[in-house]
Amino acid sequence: MGTEPNRAAIEAPTPTGNPLRTLRNPNFRRLWVGSVASAVGAAVGTITFTWLIYAATHSPWAISALGIVQFLPTIAFGLLAGALIDRLDRRRLMLTCDVARALCFGGLALYVLVYGVSPVVLIGVVFVVATFTTVFRPATNATIPRIVAPSELSDANGLFQAATTLAQTIGSPVGSLLLLTVGATVGFAVNSLTFAVSGTMIFLMVVPARSALTEIRASGSRSVVGDIREGLRFIRSQRALYIITLNSMASNFFLLIWTGFFVIYAAVHLHQGTAAYALLVASTTGGFAIGAILPGRMRTSERPGLWLLPSWGLAGFFLVGTAWTTSLPVAVAFTVGACLLLSFGNTVFYSGVQRLVPDEYLGRYFATDDAGSFAMIPAGLAVGGLLVIAWGITWTYVFAGVGTIATNVPLFVSREVRRWGER
Repeated sequence: MGTEPNRAAIEAPTPTGNPLRTLRNPNFRRLWVGSVASAVGAAVGTITFTWLIYAATHSPWAISALGIVQFLPTIAFGLLAGALIDRLDRRRLMLTCDVARALCFGGLALYVLVYGVSPVVLIGVVFVVATFTTVFRPATNATIPRIVAPSELSDANGLFQAATTLAQTIGSPVGSLLLLTVGATVGFAVNSLTFAVSGTMIFLMVVPARSALTEIRASGSRSVVGDIREGLRFIRSQRALYIITLNSMASNFFLLIWTGFFVIYAAVHLHQGTAAYALLVASTTGGFAIGAILPGRMRTSERPGLWLLPSWGLAGFFLVGTAWTTSLPVAVAFTVGACLLLSFGNTVFYSGVQRLVPDEYLGRYFATDDAGSFAMIPAGLAVGGLLVIAWGITWTYVFAGVGTIATNVPLFVSREVRRWGER
């Protein structure tokens, strides 16, 4: 089992100037453009799917089913996806996923045009698309360190997170406008087009081949199940990474309790209307976008474990702050601050993993992390709903903040985490 750092652990990265300089790299630029396009399309698709399902059924259970099938494939197939990513050519795998998603939405546009809306068909398409996305997302994260210089990984991940977050935010009103003006068929066609753009960008990419040693290790297991087990053993053997991964999953549980009930928080706690709710949602986008590009301005790559402590750890205090205040401007400030810290930590985390985890394990690591994080979505929303009913929104937010703080305690007390990624 190889545990030596990859090339980025040897070459000490330094802060870069303008983070946009990473877009001069043609391969990263293509991956970035494709991902931004598909993020806009995904947001358009989500709005269109949700409205059509509700209009056809007027059933909250149908909306729940739509939400479940969006993350269910990652939980069910995430480990398998990771094994495939580390076994197969990642560029071809990503291209296959984009072609499949483009065909799914193109076929759905034709189906709705000819036969009308069928909730069963809509939910089925969502499940199939989410299954391909389960492969595409960790494959993207595992490909970035092959096409970006070590000194630019933080900027690359920051730009990636900031741009896709903003793209999703822009895509939602675009989807609503398309739905109101030209109908669902055009919305699905636009979604198909965005995945076609992403596929074209990936087709044009040139991804360096794996080293001979990595190739030997990647083909060492005789079965996919063996690959999955080997990947899990690797994560377990890296104590600092193991602690950080479990911490990230637990934190997601409490963060879903916080973000999942913004509408109730705005109406009941702040005594505001729709505009306040929209402002809070926009604040999360702004905070995430700003926080994502900050690590590249600092020397976070030299000791990423230390940088995780103040970012993820302090975010919980901002969550408690939102429960404490009844002022909308202060609530917005706390929301921006929390999301800025969380996004900052995410960029540090992803960049650290890409530098320190050997290439032959990157796909399995990112897929495992995705599967665990997605499993927290239904748990957080279910527990959050029960707490809002039992305690009210204020104490539920206190619980979310304190829980976020508590789950980050292992980061402070673990010497391995504090020294993780130390040059």
